[in-house]
Amino acid sequence: MKIKISLSVDGEQVKEDELEIDDMKLEELSEEEVEAAVEAVVRRWADRKLSIAWEVAEPE
Repeated sequence: MKIKISLSVDGEQVKEDELEIDDMKLEELSEEEVEAAVEAVVRRWADRKLSIAWEVAEPE
């Protein structure tokens, strides 16, 4: 199964990627389990690719 990921920030696409899960790993799973597996793969992708940094712009 191929999974296409599109990351947008403020409505603008900034990154596209494609991941693949071996179909044999999904064969015996229910539809809900497949959905959960795909979500887990996408979340791991996001954890590796995304970071957010912030700081106080004007000290009080």
